[in-house]
Amino acid sequence: MRFPCGRAMNLATGRYWWVLVVGGMSSDESSSAHILRVVRGRSAGRSVVDISFSGALEECRRFQMQNGGGDDGILLVDDLTPVKVVSDEMDTAVDFPGYKEGCLDNVKAIGGDFSVVAMRASVESLAQEVQKWGFKILVHLPSLFAIVEQLVVEGEGARLFTNCENGVARLLLFSGSNLLSGYRVLGNSCDALVKYACDRFLLKDVPEETFSLDIEGMAKAVAEDAWLFRTDGMPAFAIAADKGALKRIREAALFRRVFKACVAIVLLSVILLSVVWVGVDVYARKSQAMVQSLNSRIQKQKELSAVLEKLERDKSSSEKFLMHRSRVSSSVSAFAALVPENVWIVRWGLSGGNHSVLGYAVSPDALSAFLASLENERAIVNVRLRTTEKTTWKKQPVVRFSLSAEDAR
Repeated sequence: MRFPCGRAMNLATGRYWWVLVVGGMSSDESSSAHILRVVRGRSAGRSVVDISFSGALEECRRFQMQNGGGDDGILLVDDLTPVKVVSDEMDTAVDFPGYKEGCLDNVKAIGGDFSVVAMRASVESLAQEVQKWGFKILVHLPSLFAIVEQLVVEGEGARLFTNCENGVARLLLFSGSNLLSGYRVLGNSCDALVKYACDRFLLKDVPEETFSLDIEGMAKAVAEDAWLFRTDGMPAFAIAADKGALKRIREAALFRRVFKACVAIVLLSVILLSVVWVGVDVYARKSQAMVQSLNSRIQKQKELSAVLEKLERDKSSSEKFLMHRSRVSSSVSAFAALVPENVWIVRWGLSGGNHSVLGYAVSPDALSAFLASLENERAIVNVRLRTTEKTTWKKQPVVRFSLSAEDAR
């Protein structure tokens, strides 16, 4: 498969995730697995799956190793472990008779409107099965979150979404945009599930819509969330992340930062050298014209002196211009290098050494860390946070902010 330059660069710098979906569309739960590599695009929501494979866990692991991902961690999407949906209308702790709190794993969705509860022993059993084949788990996610994220739920009333593929029947019941209940059972029809849900919640004439289980869409949704919230901020089962895989992620992030800084320095150097070359070429041309004028008009000493003075003034102006460009470029480079991955700059103005910035951060802590790094930069002074506002992006909470700073150079 041929890749644009941007995707190839993202692969080289580690801006991709391996996503392992266990379960998926197959009724053979003992061997069904799907592994996909999601490469980040130039903008959010433009990620692509460049390679994928379906088969047994052993085959998926072999596929990952053959494609250079043997030491990479995976985002494990669990579509096998039975879960119970708890809506936001049930704020109290979920009570399962005969089970202690330590036996359950309760995971709240990013939006906070529902949770899923699973037996911890079942979650750990699947994780151990996956790790047995050499996979390094970064985060263990219930598939229900990725499925819900792909559905478009409109209106305020109740709505049913059903799916029946390869011997597995699924049903999701929404009230407005809130998930009330979800079911996944073996079967070739969703009629019994629809009747059960309507009887349980006393519903009649509920709009019903079928959906397809899009494994690629699930992988993209999970990967986008991992880039936005990082693996330690995603709603997931309590399975410890593999330390070696986490170390590789940190090394890749450090490499990207160093690479960006090197590219910026090289580009600035090329620009400055180009300006100098143009200046030298212009100066040489003018000097040649001056020599010709001197050879032909040696008697006009006064005019020659005037020409020389003009050339000196032009040279001084060029040098001041180059010094100004270098100072501004260094200021911009120093500022840009401090922007972390969890902060986005959407508008940046620079006037007379004054920076004016508008952007978004995934959390107040991320914004605070960004401000702290700016205040510690010697080239930037008088950092002031103008405004902050909590808002949402892709149904996720973010912080919109504006700030100002001054160039200390």
